[in-house]
Amino acid sequence: MNRFKIFCFIVLIFVFAGTIYAQDEVVKEDISQFIIGKWEIATNKRAVSGNITFAENGKYDMNEKFHDGSGGGTKGGFELNCCAIPVTIKLCPGNCPGSEWTNRFGIIQILPDNKLEICTSPDGNYPTEFPEDKTGEYTMILTKVE
Repeated sequence: MNRFKIFCFIVLIFVFAGTIYAQDEVVKEDISQFIIGKWEIATNKRAVSGNITFAENGKYDMNEKFHDGSGGGTKGGFELNCCAIPVTIKLCPGNCPGSEWTNRFGIIQILPDNKLEICTSPDGNYPTEFPEDKTGEYTMILTKVE
């Protein structure tokens, strides 16, 4: 009887682990299609407003209005690595691969309310985790508008 209980316990562990892994895979596969469209950028320490559009052809167009009243825009390519944990995104002004000096290296996740969070790094490396402060200069919370 003890062997049967141990066997059932082991089977439950594998089923549970498989379910979590399968859900992760769905999110990773879906994020490449989920991000397509126009997104509004929430106010953060970098900008008071803005938007970013991701196109199916791997291009993006970002416009921001900064706290000092000025504005700026960037167009370029983007690359997702859905095999990385967390999923990584590289924003390349111009085209990808772009200059390592101007690329923005980030991580991206779908939030529970169908928003996106992109966290980039100021040092040219991919961040390893999402910060608790969602209004930081290098964090964008995006809400889909189209």
